[in-house]
Amino acid sequence: MTFVFNDPGIMRRVLRDLEHLEAGVLNTAEIMATAPLLEDHRLVLGWCHAMKGIVTGHPLLPDGNEVVTSQLIYMNPNIGLARTLSRWYRLGTLRPKQGH
Repeated sequence: MTFVFNDPGIMRRVLRDLEHLEAGVLNTAEIMATAPLLEDHRLVLGWCHAMKGIVTGHPLLPDGNEVVTSQLIYMNPNIGLARTLSRWYRLGTLRPKQGH
């Protein structure tokens, strides 16, 4: 199996966001105002770690769809924010563990 990452601009945006986060200059208020919301979310593992949940406000996907995000890069449930390879997400409700 061959995998080719053909858009280095995506990785540059991810690295810029992580650098801003580390430097304490990331505009989380703007992100929280504009990022899609992921409700009933949980971690999933496929070829990488990702998230699965019900999306609202995504620029490409209809509201109410269950989606699997691109690769998870950063997640802080304390502030309700996650960064995937493609974009930031606001974290809504966490899906309860089954059997609990």
